[in-house]
Amino acid sequence: MTKTVSHSMSVSDLLQAKAITRANLDAAIEAFLANPKIGPFELAAGYIVDLTAAVKADRHATAILTEPTAKGGSRRAAVKSALLRARPLDS
Repeated sequence: MTKTVSHSMSVSDLLQAKAITRANLDAAIEAFLANPKIGPFELAAGYIVDLTAAVKADRHATAILTEPTAKGGSRRAAVKSALLRARPLDS
């Protein structure tokens, strides 16, 4: 059975469909944490996600990232959660 991959799928769906890898996701997380104003980021060939918009749209991630006492692991988990729900930009 062949899985159909579409841009309407979330990053989580793309990960399950093996269109992107955990390494791709980790690279996106690290890129955002290094520069929260990064904007569009190519997760894998043909899949670009606006990292800044994805995290900003997630209330939990926004709350964690603006909390001065939040630890690095909490920040990383919040960004990961936001990105897993994000959808790639239309080409």
